[in-house]
This record gives sequence, structure tokens and C-alpha cells, in this order.
Amino acid sequence: MKIKISFILLIAMFSVSISPIVARYLFNVPAIAISFWRMCFGAIILWFLSIFFQQPSLKKSERNQIILAGVFLGIHFVLFFESLKLTTIANATFLGTLAPLFTFIIERIFLKRKYQNALLLGLAIAITGVIIILSNQFDFSSRHTFGNILAILCSIFLGISFIISENIRQKISTISFARTIFTSASITLLIIAFIYKTPLIEYKYSDFLGLLILGIIPTVFGHGALYFAIRYIPPTIVASIPMGEPVIASIIAWYLFNESIDISTIIGGFIILSGLFLLIKKK
Repeated sequence: MKIKISFILLIAMFSVSISPIVARYLFNVPAIAISFWRMCFGAIILWFLSIFFQQPSLKKSERNQIILAGVFLGIHFVLFFESLKLTTIANATFLGTLAPLFTFIIERIFLKRKYQNALLLGLAIAITGVIIILSNQFDFSSRHTFGNILAILCSIFLGISFIISENIRQKISTISFARTIFTSASITLLIIAFIYKTPLIEYKYSDFLGLLILGIIPTVFGHGALYFAIRYIPPTIVASIPMGEPVIASIIAWYLFNESIDISTIIGGFIILSGLFLLIKKK
């Protein structure tokens, strides 16, 4: 099982890392629309899979908890994609992956959990690596302040979603959980789109292709893998996995956009992966 979970977490890390890359191509699509279609496509795919893999019905209390987690997840995504439009990719990527800090605070203060020193060391190492990568790109100037705040808020909402998800995932299957939380997030985003009068269908074919990719890879494979893993390991460890995103995203950006990879990215990337390896190995 340890090898299986490690492999699942690697899939999750690689899958979620393409999200900012694809979002970069969707500059004409508002953040709310990107978030809605990402969750909507993810939900549709999983409901379709349920035809072939029959899922047990949920109890009312279980459904309500997942719906609540989905509301936080939907808000997380709209804040993240909005931050990408208002601040630098570096800022949004770093601040948007701080969820493990908030889950750790919640678990330590409210759930009274204690972690081994090796796990805390792994988390600290990974965060240090992210800081090194973004040290020469980070910008907290007034022009990016609001986007930076949104990115921090999106981490908080994701952390809360993971905390809620942990308990309920002990009782139900991954597909049943994921299809429900994605559906709840979709409905939440649909309401937000209605309130802010955001168009959801007036986009090009290429835009919808990008939205479909977001629904399949970072959502079904990425978040689906994270929700599978959260049944076996604490939310703080699961929330740490996306911190590998700056490393993978930088490599992809170098290949697709010919963006240079400086020495800080190489050193920081090695440190991040070392921290994540320690987290997975010890847990």
C-alpha cells in the first residue's frame, strides 16, 4: 500500500502542475468560467464512470459534508484563477500552494494532532525550496497586492476542504466522493457566475478544449488522486503534494514557452522534491 500511495501522489503532483500552464492559454476566459467548466467536466466524467463502476448511495449526513467541502473547493478555484489574472504566475503558484500550512494549524490547534519531527522537517524543506525558486520572481508591489491576497485565501479554502474531506473519505469510495464534491463545486460556481453575470458558453472551441483538459488531467487525475490518498494520510501531507507544482510547471514552461530555468529553480526544485520525498517516505 505504501508504494501504491506514493505512486498515486506522484500522479497527483504531475497532474495538478499543468493547471497554470493550461490557464495561461485561457486568457480570454474569466476565472469564474474556468473554475466552473473545470469542475463541471470533472463531475460529468466521474458520473459517466459510475455507470460502469456502481457506487453505493450516500447517507444524508455524508452528502451534506461533501457538499460543504465542495463549496470551499469551488471558491478555492475561482480565487486561484482570478489571482493568476491579477498577479504573477510565480506569486499565485507559491501563495496558492500554502494549504499545508493552514491544514497544519487547524490539525494542531483544533484537532490536537502531533506530527513526528521528520514530517515537520519535510514540510519545512519543501516550503524552503518553493521560496528559493520564487525568490527572484516574487513581487509584493501594490500592483499585485489584491491578486496575492486572493492566492492566500485560495490556499485557506483548499485547506478547509481537505480537512472536511478527511473524515468522510474513510466511509465512502473515491469516485462517489469525487463526483459529489465536483458537482457541489460546479453548482457553487454556477451561482457565483449568475451573481457576477459571468458568461459561461460564449467561448471558442479551443477554449473549451483547454477547459476539458483542465477537467480531465488536474481535476479527475490530480484532485481525484489527492482524494484517494486522503483516506490513508493526513490532510497536511496531502496538501503538501501540490508544492511540487512550481518545479513541474517551470519545466513545462521551458519546453512550451522557451522560458529559461535559472539556478534558483534547479536548486529549489531539488530541495522541494527532497522535502516531499521525506514526507511520503515517513508517512
